[in-house]
Amino acid sequence: MKFWSGIFYVRILLYFVLGIFFKTHKSSYVFLFASFLLDLVFLYIIRYVESISYSVSDKFFKFLKSGFKIININFNTLFLWMYISNFLGFFESYISLILFFCVVFAVILFSVRSVSYMKSEILVFRLAKEYDRDKILEIYVSAAKSLKKDGVDQWQGVYTPSNKDIDEHIGVDLYVLEYCKNIVCTACLVEGIDEFYEKIDGKWNTSIPYISIHKVATSLNYKRQNFARKMMSFIEIAARRKKADLRIDTHENNEKMKRFILSCGYNHCGVVYLSGTLKRLAYDKKTNV
Repeated sequence: MKFWSGIFYVRILLYFVLGIFFKTHKSSYVFLFASFLLDLVFLYIIRYVESISYSVSDKFFKFLKSGFKIININFNTLFLWMYISNFLGFFESYISLILFFCVVFAVILFSVRSVSYMKSEILVFRLAKEYDRDKILEIYVSAAKSLKKDGVDQWQGVYTPSNKDIDEHIGVDLYVLEYCKNIVCTACLVEGIDEFYEKIDGKWNTSIPYISIHKVATSLNYKRQNFARKMMSFIEIAARRKKADLRIDTHENNEKMKRFILSCGYNHCGVVYLSGTLKRLAYDKKTNV
């Protein structure tokens, strides 16, 4: 914001000096300040879009940002042309008309494409249902194979997630992130006291109430598209509404998950043991700060 303010004042000074030098009419300054006002409006629009970026795909997010910037440029070009037209009045009316139609075309095209994208690019975070079972199991099995390939002894052998594990949580606390009617991520959100988190070699930064995040996995078809991070944002918002903090754990050799958890703003707290024997690194995050 400070950087933008500096640019804002420099531009005002520059165009004001040019206006005096070329002896432009005072009424032209209305168009000049209108362009600056539009800059401010579009800045806050883009900031709002960034604040809800977790709820849409990266594809749609990039489209929205670029679309608003293009429209802003078109508006500014029109207003700045009206500003300088007093001393460059060469084919003024024709150029102004062309610029005006460019603005109208950009707004219409952006609006039409936005509406068409909204039907598929908005993400849905919801409680898993019975008909999701097979897709969730497929994601878990693929994740277990990936862990084995990476040399991580997690979700292997008898601990590989199965239909039985899913049935224990489906309809209760198992959630999915849906994109284009496909399940891209899943996670289990357990509310209340987690018995395995009661004993920790270290110290939690959070206290009761908290939500434990387990069985986080992303479909192999949607890797490297930021969907897991978006799901974590949905989870954080849900926890904030319930005035609860978040806790999570992962295998000590699962380097990818460790980096991911830290990048989401969690803090390493120590070590916990699941089922008494499975060593896991523990992390938590305060949501109401």
